[in-house]
Amino acid sequence: MGEFVMTTVTIGGPLADAEAVAGLAAAVGRYFGEADRLVDEALAEGTRLILEDLQDHGMTHDLDAYCQAHGLIYKRAWCARSGVFEAGLRHWRPGLAYVADEAADDAGEPMITLAALRNAQKAGKTLSDLLARLDEAASSVVPPLRLLGAGGDTGTAA
Repeated sequence: MGEFVMTTVTIGGPLADAEAVAGLAAAVGRYFGEADRLVDEALAEGTRLILEDLQDHGMTHDLDAYCQAHGLIYKRAWCARSGVFEAGLRHWRPGLAYVADEAADDAGEPMITLAALRNAQKAGKTLSDLLARLDEAASSVVPPLRLLGAGGDTGTAA
């Protein structure tokens, strides 16, 4: 039997075409209900896609893989299961060579323990280094989901 905990996945960035939209909805649908509606609403409203539901150990492997394969920024956070595992989060964006792991509070935002602070200090990390790392894992850095070509959007910054 699994350990199901509240899990929040936040996804944003450009989707190339209608096929990519359908693919994202299919990947979302493996873990979350009403996938088509949620993806369509995020695109129509110009917001990030935010998904919440109980997931086994907070994992959404196929959805994570889809996001990476299609260059979508994502953050997945899960609540702790007392005596089994701590709350945490994983995030990825294009250009990041690995999926980054961070400790998280039960609201899904990054945090750091005293032990981790001491280890970082021993490794020569500064407070600015740690803040930059935690800022990168915050929900607010995930951009809106958008369809390339919609409204003249080419996916490039002006």
